[in-house]
Amino acid sequence: MTEDTMPRASRDLKDTWALEDIYAADEKWEEDYAKAESLVKELPAYEGKLSSRDDCLAASRLYSAVNRLIENLFSYARMRRDEDNSVTRWQALVSRSEGLMMQAGTAGAYMVPELTACPEEYLKGLIEDPDFEPFTVRLTEIIRNKPHTLSGPEERIVAMTAEMGSAASTIYDMLSDADMKFPTITGEDGQPLEITHGNYIPTMMSGNRNVRKAAYESLYGTYRSFASTFAATYASSVKSDIFYARAAKFDTCLEASLHPDMIPKEVYLSLIETVHKHLGALSRLVKVNAKHAAGLDEPAYYDLYVTPRDGFDIALPFDEALELVADCLKPLGEEYQELLRRARKERWIDCYENIGKSSGAYSWGTYDSHPFVLMSYKRNFDSVSTLAHELGHSMHTWYSNKNQPFEKAGYSLFVAEVASTVNEVLLALELLDRHPEKNAQLFLLYNLLDGYRGTVYRQTMFAEFELEAHTMAEKGEALTYESLNDLHDRLNRLYYPCCTPDEWIRWEWMRIPHFYRAFYVYKYATGFSAATAIASRIRSEGETAVADYKRFLSAGGSLPPIEALKLAGVDMSTSGPVDKALCFFEELLERYEKLCAE
Repeated sequence: MTEDTMPRASRDLKDTWALEDIYAADEKWEEDYAKAESLVKELPAYEGKLSSRDDCLAASRLYSAVNRLIENLFSYARMRRDEDNSVTRWQALVSRSEGLMMQAGTAGAYMVPELTACPEEYLKGLIEDPDFEPFTVRLTEIIRNKPHTLSGPEERIVAMTAEMGSAASTIYDMLSDADMKFPTITGEDGQPLEITHGNYIPTMMSGNRNVRKAAYESLYGTYRSFASTFAATYASSVKSDIFYARAAKFDTCLEASLHPDMIPKEVYLSLIETVHKHLGALSRLVKVNAKHAAGLDEPAYYDLYVTPRDGFDIALPFDEALELVADCLKPLGEEYQELLRRARKERWIDCYENIGKSSGAYSWGTYDSHPFVLMSYKRNFDSVSTLAHELGHSMHTWYSNKNQPFEKAGYSLFVAEVASTVNEVLLALELLDRHPEKNAQLFLLYNLLDGYRGTVYRQTMFAEFELEAHTMAEKGEALTYESLNDLHDRLNRLYYPCCTPDEWIRWEWMRIPHFYRAFYVYKYATGFSAATAIASRIRSEGETAVADYKRFLSAGGSLPPIEALKLAGVDMSTSGPVDKALCFFEELLERYEKLCAE
């Protein structure tokens, strides 16, 4: 039994998250489920009465209470399922909470259309009413969304489709995380190595090209064997996006997706255009790294992750890694550092991989709990950086929940990657300052540059994939695995013209779970750009910049995302931050190229 295939029951308790902080026992979950179910049944009683100030207030408070309970129910159930996707008990709780979510959406579907039909003066009066203070953002959005709001009966029908709308994502998760099994290859040490989601990227960092190629071909060969299923699943997801966009009277899925965050589509299109202007630098990075790390003049796609072996890495036990992260983030203040240490002491973090555990990493939680982090820690710099990243999400959530009411605490996905990336950038730049020796500089510069490659360039390429796939479907073109393969292959050739084309990269799109949250990935790129600007300001201006940054963290969803970022001194309505971030990338690349040439 290896660490990667260890049963969850064998894990040390301190290395698992304390989900009992949400519900100490299943009986408590059932009590809240029954309570929420009862409250949902009360929602229809206010239909037709929202033009009355008192009834509107009562209905708003009731709906908020329902959503708060359901957030606890669903988050707990889903995180339990993510511990081991094969446990049917947790699958059942997820299904029940999703069903209750749909019931609540259906029961309260009249609220937005009914309020939309009210005179604007009445809604503005509610916004000025102190008792409605928690609901001002929602009321403001109702006014803004009037052109995209349906009648009460129509909204109720749309709400009833919620569970069907999420079916493609659920099927993808079950197929990818629970049912699919990958082959065993010969690892770098000559021993059998079973490929998993958690060890795939570390394996692709191997210095042994045969190992990288075997892992690459075995992974995508497995996805290829499910090609028709993945294509049908993704096509269903895109069709769902089109349905919801057209039901809400948007011309395109992109416009529908950007509307809630008040992001002009020019921001999305400008990101792609700006990145295209800097694609030459991406090829320079791939070529210099392939030569330096592996002695290759003609890199392949499976060489993109090869890590230079310069005799330096951050290979620490988990506790030491967390302490290093906290120490490197000293510029953010003692309170921030103490919160990071609390995350370990109070078991916010589920550290290691186990059989059936969901792949990847995330920070989640509820308004009534502290944040939680899921990851599969390995003793390498990549995992240390991932830890810093996810704890950045957690700190954003902690500050938002502390300073905003439940109704305003949830921040936009547009800013969701900013705090996480600020942590990553500060960590990398601090380590560069601490380790002037050549081997450390090469290693750390590469990892920072590769962060740009993976977060700005790669996510923008995925953003292009999503945009073109949705555009194809909106035009009535079929999304088959052949058409999606062709699209993904073309984009890889555009972004990586220096790589030798092969038959395997065409299947890569099947491995990307974020595609089931349409038009989300571009926010990694914009978030990284904003974070670079914020981190630079924190390092140069100190306490003033930190105070502004914490104002941003504390704003939650009380401001539109672009306005919230302005609190931290960044204006994402222009192309400036992305262009400056990529110019900084090119400065770092020049340093790396010079060191490699020495």
